[in-house]
Amino acid sequence: MMIWRKVGTLFRASAHEPVERLVDANALRILAQELRETEHAMVLAKRELANLMAESKQLERSSNHLENTIALRESQARQALEKGQDALALELAERIAEDQNLLQEQRQHGERLATQEKSLRTQLQDAARMLQHYKREMSLAKANENANQVMRQLGSQTVGLKAHMGELETSLTRIKERQTRVADVSDALQELDREASGGDLDDKLQQAGIATDKQDARSVLERLKQEPGAAQS
Repeated sequence: MMIWRKVGTLFRASAHEPVERLVDANALRILAQELRETEHAMVLAKRELANLMAESKQLERSSNHLENTIALRESQARQALEKGQDALALELAERIAEDQNLLQEQRQHGERLATQEKSLRTQLQDAARMLQHYKREMSLAKANENANQVMRQLGSQTVGLKAHMGELETSLTRIKERQTRVADVSDALQELDREASGGDLDDKLQQAGIATDKQDARSVLERLKQEPGAAQS
């Protein structure tokens, strides 16, 4: 049973291989799309931060207004007590208590907003740095991919160049062989011509030191020197 489990695992792994190859083949396109989606998410996060900051400002203005109102009510309550208007002073005191409770809640809410704003600011700053990092990495990856493509093209061209150089060498060798063959044929024809005219025999006699009937310049000069009257001249 274990072997069949392994076979099933192999089939499942094989099913993922085409998908993995597709992902690897389009890795740069996927990374570029992920960067675009990250930038869009950062735009939405910035809007959220802007809304958070606006709410904090509104809450701050409301709190300042409540503080001013409480201060005014307290002043009015003191004046009512001075004039013996205890019922009016009590009513003012109730309003003051309500406003103080509301002010406390707003301050607590403001503290939470400030914490969220700080956290979101930090996240956006970190995300911006990481986004720039991945953009640089993508640029390097594109440059490397282009370099690899150029190297592959150069490799194929180099192979083709080597093939052309080999063909040139073969052609040159054939030309040299043909020229050598033509020269050999010419030498052979000359040798045959000498044999037909007896020239080869004269060459052999001269090499053996045996005189021939043919006259040359040296023999003519020797003959002239030996003629009578040659010395007087």
